[in-house]
Amino acid sequence: MEKPFQLKLIIRRVSATASLQWLSGAWQLFKKTPLLFMAMFLLTACLGFLLQLNQLTAIVWVFLNPFLTAGFYKAIVGVQHQQHVTVDWVFKPLAEPACRLILLTIGALKVLLFTPLISFQQQLLLPMSAAIESQSTADITITWQLLLLVALFALVFMLFAYAVAIAYFLKEHRILTVLQTSFIACWRNVAALLVFGLLSMALVLLTLPTFFIGLIVVLPLLNIAFFLSFNEVFALQVKSADDGILEV
Repeated sequence: MEKPFQLKLIIRRVSATASLQWLSGAWQLFKKTPLLFMAMFLLTACLGFLLQLNQLTAIVWVFLNPFLTAGFYKAIVGVQHQQHVTVDWVFKPLAEPACRLILLTIGALKVLLFTPLISFQQQLLLPMSAAIESQSTADITITWQLLLLVALFALVFMLFAYAVAIAYFLKEHRILTVLQTSFIACWRNVAALLVFGLLSMALVLLTLPTFFIGLIVVLPLLNIAFFLSFNEVFALQVKSADDGILEV
């Protein structure tokens, strides 16, 4: 029997205001098990911080991060289906050999592409700081380099935004297809994702009075909302009265 790859390539174009529904739905899910999601976030954040203290263990974090992301998404699905979800669900993908190779590949490629961009960013900030301190006219070359840097970061983000979810839930194990599908999904819904990004920044800034302690609520909420965007963009839960556009 032929494998139905066609279902994986259906990408929905959503409205620019869809992010409001993602955040609203995320809040409803978060309220069901707030301690669970906060504990998962703190566990992942602490583990990431400790592993990145050393160059050798930082490599472990590079390959571990996609598995923890998939585990967090798996927990969201479990809560959606009213299953008994525990904190250890975040580690469940590590025990699933079917997704192991593709998630390791995603982690490696992500670092491979982001590392030169971060290095480029650091080299670019030095002349910019010098120009500001000397109050000289901004160099047009630096301006174009900054625009190029932003464009490259946006490109890499779109390649990997949905990569883990596509590989884990849609069972797509061809890395080029995973990256291409993630990019197309982001490109077709750039307005909705831009609004989501602005709303995310606003929510993060609201935690300033709490000295960012509120991030233990805001960041899990944003992760849930982003996974809900995956559900909607890839038409996993299409409403009967919805007028969304499905494209292959």
